[in-house]
Amino acid sequence: MNRARLLQLGFELGARALGGRSQGAWFATAPDGAPVVLKWSPGETMADRYAALLPGLDELRARGVPAPEYLHVGAFDGGTLSAQRFLPGRSEANPSPAVVESMARCIAAKAGVGGPRPAADQRPWGAFVVRTLTVGQDGSAMHEPLRTWGRRSAAVVDRVEALGAHADPGWFPSDGLVHRDLHTDNVLIDQGALSGIIDWEDACAGDHRFDLVAFAFDLDGHDQPIWDVVDAAGFEPQVLRAYVALLTLKCAASAILHRPEDVVRQLDRAERVFDRYDV
Repeated sequence: MNRARLLQLGFELGARALGGRSQGAWFATAPDGAPVVLKWSPGETMADRYAALLPGLDELRARGVPAPEYLHVGAFDGGTLSAQRFLPGRSEANPSPAVVESMARCIAAKAGVGGPRPAADQRPWGAFVVRTLTVGQDGSAMHEPLRTWGRRSAAVVDRVEALGAHADPGWFPSDGLVHRDLHTDNVLIDQGALSGIIDWEDACAGDHRFDLVAFAFDLDGHDQPIWDVVDAAGFEPQVLRAYVALLTLKCAASAILHRPEDVVRQLDRAERVFDRYDV
C-alpha cells in the first residue's frame, strides 16, 4: 500500500488487518480522524460494483443491520481503494444463541435490498446458482478438486451435478441482497452483542436466504440448532437442496485446495446434510 499516495488522499496508514480469512486489508485513520479499514482490489471495475452495492448497505444500516459505512471509493494504483468505517468487536467461532438470533434477523432484513449481479458476466442469481451446480465457478465452488480427490468426494460432486442438471434458474428469487461469504470470521461481536457484519465486496442481488444456509454451514458442529433455524425459514424444498449442494461444493473444494486436514470433516457433513435434505 503506497503510504505517500494515501497521505495525499488524507489517510494515515496503520497496521495490516490480519486474522481470519481476510486478505488485503489495513487499518488507517481518515481525514476526520475516524478509524477506518482500507481495502485494495485489482482492477478499477470494482468501483462499478461498489456503486451498485453501497446504496444497499445504506438501506441495511437504516434497517438496523450493522454493515460498515464506506467513506471513500476510488481508483488507486491501477485498482480500486475503499475505506470503510471501523466497526468494534471480534469474531467468535461459536457465537452465542443471542448473536445467532440477531444474525437471522439481519439476514431477513436483506429482503428487497438491491445490489450488483453476482458475476462479471452479469449472469443473474438463478443462472449463477445453476451454473455453479453444473460446471462450477472459477476460484470458488470448483468441481475438479472433488472429482479427483477420491471416491467419496467424486460421489458428492456427482450428486451436486445431478441436482444441477434438473434445476431451473426461475426457482431462485433475486429480489434481495446476498453477502455470499457469510461465515463467523465476518461477524463481529462486542460485549456479547452483534456489532458488525463485514466483507461485503462479493455481495450481489439474489436470494438473501442463501446467507442463512451459508451461516449454518459455518456453525455446523458447534451444537447450535442452526439447521432448525434453516428449516423454519420457509425455503422451497428444491431451492434449499440447491443451496445445500452449492455450499457443500464450495466448502469441500476449498478444503481440498487449502486445508487438506479438514477434507474428511467436510465430506462427513456433506453426506449428513445431503441425507437430511434428500439431495
